[in-house]
Amino acid sequence: MKFSIIPLKSGNKAKIYTIQFEDQSISEYYRFVDDHKSEYPEIVNELDVRLTYMVRNYGIPDHFFKRESPKPYNVFRIENTEDLRIYCIKFSNVAIVLGNGGIKLPDTIKLNENPDLQKIRNLLMGIEDLITDRIKTGDVIINDKELKGNLTFDTEDLL
Repeated sequence: MKFSIIPLKSGNKAKIYTIQFEDQSISEYYRFVDDHKSEYPEIVNELDVRLTYMVRNYGIPDHFFKRESPKPYNVFRIENTEDLRIYCIKFSNVAIVLGNGGIKLPDTIKLNENPDLQKIRNLLMGIEDLITDRIKTGDVIINDKELKGNLTFDTEDLL
């Protein structure tokens, strides 16, 4: 199965991308929104406003994110979403790739206590490896505000 990195939001300061699996009718970001908008409407709305604000006004500042992966990986969650987590891969200061997310289990602290969230984080780490490999070969380029190049991948390469 294939997936692509597709544009989600674009502005003067940044461009944000999301993941679209070929067998899904909507992207991972919109799947996250659909899964959580009825139970957490304020948080989902605030997240959308924050992403729009980033691409138009701020770019991708570090203080909006919290690292969720070991270094050298760049998987983060967007801050201030209470127990609702959405994960992304942060590339430089100009582009992030949003994955899915979910609810942090009550009374847990560590990601390994939340297996569903850990699975999403691990998937994003694998996707980051694929993108990084293409950056090294020149098949993907990050410039001032965007990713360019071959942004379609095969999930078999994640295994």
